[in-house]
Amino acid sequence: MALFPIAIPKAHSLTGRITQPLLLAAFMAVKRNRGAAGIDKVSIEMFEANLVPNLLALERDLKDGSFKPLPLRRKFIPKEPGKFRPLGIPAVRDRVAQEVIRRLLHPIFERLFHEASFGFRPGRNCHQALAQALKFHEEGYRVVLDADIKGFFDGPMPSSRRLSARAIWTRPPSRNSTELFEAQRNTSPLAGALVGGSFGNWTLGFGGACAA
Repeated sequence: MALFPIAIPKAHSLTGRITQPLLLAAFMAVKRNRGAAGIDKVSIEMFEANLVPNLLALERDLKDGSFKPLPLRRKFIPKEPGKFRPLGIPAVRDRVAQEVIRRLLHPIFERLFHEASFGFRPGRNCHQALAQALKFHEEGYRVVLDADIKGFFDGPMPSSRRLSARAIWTRPPSRNSTELFEAQRNTSPLAGALVGGSFGNWTLGFGGACAA
């Protein structure tokens, strides 16, 4: 059985659903998450000071195909003694665009997830994953496979990018919508800024296993 479904109907155009209320809701989500400025040094407060023209310009760019995300600002955070993890910080404008795309694509892919997938999903958490693992134990299962994809978004890893693209294209939206995703995915070698909680989980969620 294939990891991803083969024949899934194409979703309708998503860029037609990009509206000012959606952009405003996306900005408010970005504001709640706080975070530092990106490579352009524009903070959330600075972006908000000209919110209406900024969102109008972003809507235009997203719809006419001229949207190009800025490179990520690289910052290294401690991971373990003697090792650091590269963190990519997108510009505030690009974070708003990412949240817009996430909100448009999430309903399409959420219902395709394996029942045993618990990570980064609404209404699901690690406690539920643990409860499922205990249930498996009660049913007689005694073998546990602990697997992780090392540094999935830490560098230019063509195989991981092909995997994430394949997961997305199993249910492809319109051409302009997929171009938006490609633009975000190829922003830089640290393109996991967007994918960490959404696209990456979509990639792994179809395969199944009790994951959190």
